[in-house]
Amino acid sequence: RDLHSFPTRRSSDLIENLQKVTDDYELIIVDSPKSQDNTKAVCEKYGAKYFIQEGPYYVSAYQTAIKNATKDIFFIMDADFSHPPEDIPRIYNAFVESNCDMGIGSRYVEGGINDDEPKNIVYSKILNFAYRTLFGIGKVGDISGGFKIYRTYLLKNIDKFMAKYFEIQIEILVKIKLQKPDLKIVEVPIHFGERNKGESKRNYLTFLPQFGILLIRLFFYKLFYRPKKENK
Repeated sequence: RDLHSFPTRRSSDLIENLQKVTDDYELIIVDSPKSQDNTKAVCEKYGAKYFIQEGPYYVSAYQTAIKNATKDIFFIMDADFSHPPEDIPRIYNAFVESNCDMGIGSRYVEGGINDDEPKNIVYSKILNFAYRTLFGIGKVGDISGGFKIYRTYLLKNIDKFMAKYFEIQIEILVKIKLQKPDLKIVEVPIHFGERNKGESKRNYLTFLPQFGILLIRLFFYKLFYRPKKENK
């Protein structure tokens, strides 16, 4: 299916775990315009589709991946080893067996483990609570994480994004929930490990204002939202 990631991860592990659930997948890699490694060469080696993100900020990587996705299911994960490839089959199988619209590899559901810094966990839980409460997302524990699987048409039906950085995860969930009020979500516990590849750009003290701005913008977006015909 659709997987947005980067080849700094053990590509063979990704492919091995994808093949445990389906042979009908495409591996989409979205790279920075100023790539400083051999990403493109690794993509060619493993048969991945290589794209340069089409605009600035973190969100443009998502937009590029969504635009170029051709399968009916879209799987996305981080590429810094914090999301174990071996969890792919568990998340995928739970998603398919439950006939869901979205599946989450969750840090905060029972059985989930989070090795992030304590301050980041606190910030993350506060954000999750605020957005979950204000937008009626129910009992979903981890709306801000990046290890998720979707019905691709729900992503393609989003006309444009307001977010620039990591808050894109929350914006997507809020907007697909508005599209489909009966949105069915399954959470699967994962072990979110410490980052051990590259340098993290995630700093909540820097990005918290962005989450606050998005909350306000989404609140007004919800007030004036009018559903359109689904494009499946």
